[in-house]
Amino acid sequence: MKDPREKLHVLKGSLESGAVEKDEYEREKEKLDPEIKEFEKKIEEKGKEPAEEPKKTSDKALIFTIAVIVLLLASVFLVSTFLKQRPKTLEELHVLNLQGKLKPEQGYVYKEAYSFINYDSLWYTQLTSPKGTKVYDLALRYSPNDLKDIVIEGNLDKFLFDEKNEFYVTFNPNGTDFSYVSLAAADFGTHMSKVFEKNPIASCDRNVTETCKTRPIVTCDDKDKLVLYIKESERQRSYYNGNCMVIEGKGLDLVKGVDRVLYNLYSIMKQEEQ
Repeated sequence: MKDPREKLHVLKGSLESGAVEKDEYEREKEKLDPEIKEFEKKIEEKGKEPAEEPKKTSDKALIFTIAVIVLLLASVFLVSTFLKQRPKTLEELHVLNLQGKLKPEQGYVYKEAYSFINYDSLWYTQLTSPKGTKVYDLALRYSPNDLKDIVIEGNLDKFLFDEKNEFYVTFNPNGTDFSYVSLAAADFGTHMSKVFEKNPIASCDRNVTETCKTRPIVTCDDKDKLVLYIKESERQRSYYNGNCMVIEGKGLDLVKGVDRVLYNLYSIMKQEEQ
């Protein structure tokens, strides 16, 4: 759109130069006045639009910023509140458990003596070492309430158990449940080395694989050795045979059997619990 004010400017120049008379100038100016007013009105309206749009954008940005700040402050408050309410240590959880402030699935007191708490999918309790020199946070995969139906049969040679500084973990290398056999053996070995201070020795019950050629071949018949025998079986069973602690079962039953024996060795559970 051409600016009519340019025409007026040219007309003024013509008047000043004498090219047009004043009467003619006034007539032409009168014709241009409506165009100039219309043009200036459009410019004014057009000039307002850019000014209003940033304001709207600015308002939206401000509202969004405030909302984000509010959410951040709220989240900080909630996180800080959660951290204040959530115990940070096992000791704090044990205190709450003894005060009866935990849900049954979070913790309970066994036999009115042992505080058991569920933390990171493990069951923890505290126990003084057999030598009375340390207090341990014991971590097992199952709590006593999970294992009360498992009875430990037979008798363990306590003299041999106390005398030996190592024990043999043996199994059938032809088995098929190696992942659970390994898990059960590892759990048992951790407790025996940490609390009872006995070193585990990996063994086989028969020499039928390349791996077993470099391992001791040990069974419960080796009466001079302390043995943990993990046997794959359709039947879940845990029992003592003099020098030998035998865990039978498959899958997680092997892990449960190991935990049950450990609780008995710790004197937390008797061989038969009602």
